[in-house]
Amino acid sequence: MRIGVYGLGYVGAVTVACLAELEHDVIGVDIAQRKVDEVLAGKPPVVEPNLEEFLGRHLANDRITATTDGRGAAADLDLIMLAVGTPSTASGGVDSQYLLSVAREVGAGLRNNPRDYVTIMTRSTSLPEVHRAIIAELEEASGRVMGETIGYACHPEFLRETTAIADFFDPPVIVFGADHQRTFEQCRELYPGIAAETVECGLGEAAMVKYAANCFHALKVTFANEMGELCRTLDIDARTVMDIFVKDDKLNISSKYLRPGNPFGGSCLPKDLRAVLDTARREAVAIPMLQGTLLSNQHQIDSLGERVLAQAPRRVAVIGLSFKEGTDDLREAPMVPLVEKLLGKGVDVAVYDDELAVENLNGANAAFALSTLPHLADLVSKDLPSVIANADVVVINHRLGGKVDWADVAIDSTTRVIDLCSTPGLGTHPGYEGVFWNRVEAADEISLA
Repeated sequence: MRIGVYGLGYVGAVTVACLAELEHDVIGVDIAQRKVDEVLAGKPPVVEPNLEEFLGRHLANDRITATTDGRGAAADLDLIMLAVGTPSTASGGVDSQYLLSVAREVGAGLRNNPRDYVTIMTRSTSLPEVHRAIIAELEEASGRVMGETIGYACHPEFLRETTAIADFFDPPVIVFGADHQRTFEQCRELYPGIAAETVECGLGEAAMVKYAANCFHALKVTFANEMGELCRTLDIDARTVMDIFVKDDKLNISSKYLRPGNPFGGSCLPKDLRAVLDTARREAVAIPMLQGTLLSNQHQIDSLGERVLAQAPRRVAVIGLSFKEGTDDLREAPMVPLVEKLLGKGVDVAVYDDELAVENLNGANAAFALSTLPHLADLVSKDLPSVIANADVVVINHRLGGKVDWADVAIDSTTRVIDLCSTPGLGTHPGYEGVFWNRVEAADEISLA
């Protein structure tokens, strides 16, 4: 393909060189004449190991060129990548002026492009509304209709400075977010020979993946530093602690606990987090991120309650009361305060939990449950159909481990189903909701921790 890369900074310059290595014909575009001249001279406009070698090799075989004429370049391209800067506004938002300016320039150039379909993709990190604004600019400036003669994709990059070329050829995942099938078809031609999982998804999801990744990276750094500061105060070797911590790739460094859904609860996580916070207060060590974790978890519990009450239900069915499927442990289970709140608002609540026998609860488990829900025995039933019958809202906290085929469970079409765990067989119910999405066509299979 003949590809244009707009923006010759850290992402753009590397992308130009690496696409040429994949045998595409690439033109780099930038408003800065100095950057263009440097590329044409084989001198990288940014510092990145091995970039000069790649540029030199592909300038010599005429796979790379560069220009400041973005409009002219757009008239002779199969695919266009936008890789210009997205600095922060004064409030911390995304300053999209440079992206929108380039989109207008590209759109104007596309008026003279004879190809029947050209895909424009943005590599610059931008929020979903910025991508929609870019689409509007492209359509207006080009006079073309999105999905008919032009396509648009959000294509987040995961390149790290100093290892960007290695990351380009060995990415953890390749993500394309688009609204049209023909756009995806062009995207698939971009990386011949690169063996990485490719995910095709919606525009908004692709945009937010990059933010999720960077926020998580920031969270990990802060977590390590907060634990390090507390360990130092306690005269403990924090590096040894964290070296042991990362050896657990089943729970600690894994996909576990990273599925949006239920707040955390149980006998360990809340208790141990409070113990760490208490120690930090006693030692006068500030660990605000971990302190905020408890506050955020409580917010999730409260938000779920408000979401249920927003339906003005007369009767609510709760499927699974314990904090985790396969146990009867109710200690700090998020469903317990939810039921308490609903009862306090005069809502009739019925609970189904196949592992819970109230008469067998004892010790701290019984104390927590019965102090919060003294009439718990009157709420719990082993008859799933009767629990769901006449419910205005069904809250699913347990998937029931394959014991129930939810496709066969008779739930009234007017009943709102709030699913905390992506339960298979429920995605096509008219009233289905996930926790953090409004509607899905089919619930997907996942492995819950």
